[in-house]
Amino acid sequence: MTETREKDLAAPLHHHAAGCDLPRYVSKIRFAEALARGDDPLHVLPYFADAGVKITSLEGVFAACNDPAEEELEAYRVEEGVAVHVAIDDQWLVFTR
Repeated sequence: MTETREKDLAAPLHHHAAGCDLPRYVSKIRFAEALARGDDPLHVLPYFADAGVKITSLEGVFAACNDPAEEELEAYRVEEGVAVHVAIDDQWLVFTR
């Protein structure tokens, strides 16, 4: 399971880079805005909605991404909010407070 304490965004980025280049761009969106729109730059909220998982908080994003059955996404608590890593295409999104 992913660590639960907050850390700087650089830590999980470096962890997943594993000798490769760090991502050039990390999308950021206020969680409240994404929730109101029902979407976000990487379509994390619609992904969970389609799976029948209702997300209503940053904690919900963290829990859903780190569910043992979830294979596509991982989440990390970071200073800004919750960072989500989409493993299949190595993209990142930060839901901010």
